[in-house]
Amino acid sequence: MKRKLFVPMLMTTVFLASCGTEPTENQTAAPVVEKEESTTEQVPDRWEATAADTEVSHIHGAGFWQDGRPVIATHTGLMEFREDGWYELSSNRHDYMGFELVADGFYASGHPAQDSPYKNPLGVVRGTEKGETLEIRSLEGEADFHYMSAGFESESLYVYLEQATKELAPGFYRSLDGGVSFEPMKMDGIEGRGIAGIMADASEPERVFVYGPDGILVSDDGGDTFEPFNDQRNIVTMAAAKGQLAYIAKTGTSFDLMVSDLIEETETTVELPSMNAESVPIELFIQEGRLLLATSDNSVYVFDGEKWTQLLKAGKIN
Repeated sequence: MKRKLFVPMLMTTVFLASCGTEPTENQTAAPVVEKEESTTEQVPDRWEATAADTEVSHIHGAGFWQDGRPVIATHTGLMEFREDGWYELSSNRHDYMGFELVADGFYASGHPAQDSPYKNPLGVVRGTEKGETLEIRSLEGEADFHYMSAGFESESLYVYLEQATKELAPGFYRSLDGGVSFEPMKMDGIEGRGIAGIMADASEPERVFVYGPDGILVSDDGGDTFEPFNDQRNIVTMAAAKGQLAYIAKTGTSFDLMVSDLIEETETTVELPSMNAESVPIELFIQEGRLLLATSDNSVYVFDGEKWTQLLKAGKIN
């Protein structure tokens, strides 16, 4: 997924039971089938309605939960949108960075909440149950990955490490075991090109894209070698679903959103909501024909295949 990344590298431009009678003697008793006991216990809802006039800032990831609800990762934890407005998760209110949704949860990094038992920074976190359950995968207390992308189905991680850890120097890394271990990417073929972001393919573990002012490059060997995929436009953000890519290109002061079907080899233009200098696209997510877009002024939009609906305007909860 994908956040803007400005990275100098080599010659790269800087951007990066029922009862019955007893049976008689000649009758055979019917087998007894045990039934599971029903329960009326209610699962607690740990999501609280967000108060009016709340200001949302620092959106560091966005997408759709498995139930289809939009979700954003913010400076103070996770928020989801329901029919009656925005809700916040009352637990695990961490400052998530590099938030990336996968088929049954998410990956993230960032900084723990003040009352958290986790070390700062978080390293690599795997979240399930909509963020109620967290598992530290690696690098707790060492790494804060602002730039991390996870394959939605494959769960391959591709990251850029800005500051050295005990064992890792700054640079590009991949993890094919869900963030438990990392190995460096060679990044051959990117020389002289600006990198604005990195994005894992949704289903192919070793397929990864980089994008920026010189277009899109693709690697099929885990980021060791890259070749041009689309080098005609300035790409500001991307998203991937199985067999699909979506990307936003900037031309002058305007933006264009394209959705590519990689199987049919077709491309469709989707008209974007109105943008300005303060609301440039920063987060894009695609799933089953729906798109979610977040902009730099903390606005959030959903496209349902026919039109855009604004869920959050400039970070203001109504």
